Amino acid sequence: MSSTVEVLDRTIQQTNLWLDDVATYLDAPDRQTAYHALRAVLTSVRDRIGIDNAAHLAAQLPLMIRGIFYENFHPAGTPTQEETLDAFLKKISRLASPSVDLDPHKAAKAVLRVLYERIDPNEVAKVAGLFPLPLRSLWPEDTGVPGTREGEA
Repeated sequence: MSSTVEVLDRTIQQTNLWLDDVATYLDAPDRQTAYHALRAVLTSVRDRIGIDNAAHLAAQLPLMIRGIFYENFHPAGTPTQEETLDAFLKKISRLASPSVDLDPHKAAKAVLRVLYERIDPNEVAKVAGLFPLPLRSLWPEDTGVPGTREGEA
């Protein structure tokens, strides 16, 4: 079904491609699960990196995903201060729908891999570099940011 509005058709198609990629990396049964992972992880990233950096990252996202990214955004509460992997993963768990069985570590790695593959590599490196060292292991190793390898600090 086409909306006959090209920009909307394109963003729906791009969003479905992103969801397919997240579902693949997450080994999720469907796009619904991938959507919940994408929403929870993007919200956690957005809140952790602060207003200006979030705006730069959002500019790289397809229109519909940008809407997901900014849903329920409260700029006054950012940046959040999760410094440990456990704290960041707990936030993802809190943001995920209770009706979806989601491993927050696997969800974070899947969504950050898709970000890495689908947006400008310089923006990915910038955002990954904003994360404290304990959280950088969630990003793909090939971002070139120190600390992105498991156990590297």
